[in-house]
Amino acid sequence: MKSKLEIYALSVCFAAMVCLVISGGIAGYSIFEIVTPELTLRSYEYDNYQTNEAYWKNKISCSKDEKEKIKPSEEELTKQRLEAFAIEIMGEKREGFQSLIRCFMFLLVAGVTLVIHWKIAQKARVA
Repeated sequence: MKSKLEIYALSVCFAAMVCLVISGGIAGYSIFEIVTPELTLRSYEYDNYQTNEAYWKNKISCSKDEKEKIKPSEEELTKQRLEAFAIEIMGEKREGFQSLIRCFMFLLVAGVTLVIHWKIAQKARVA
């Protein structure tokens, strides 16, 4: 029959494994977010940067300044759109890095917890 200590240790091991699996999945998505931010960018935001017309509609709806409601030339608008898209992509990558760091913290804590409690369970089984 299992002792209370062994049951406790194995329960903690189970919880640590659940944390490891979930954190591993989130970390995988974060890596994907860093490598291909264009694919993980929200569709609404991505669509706003695909054409000058979509970009301009979104820009003037967000603007309160009357000077910004005058539409620039196509070349200037394309330049602004591409610069804004590059900034958005950098923000998406940054979010991915932040999420990955959080996941590594969870993975580290859950891994250490798993190892410690696995050893406790083994010692309780022998005793």
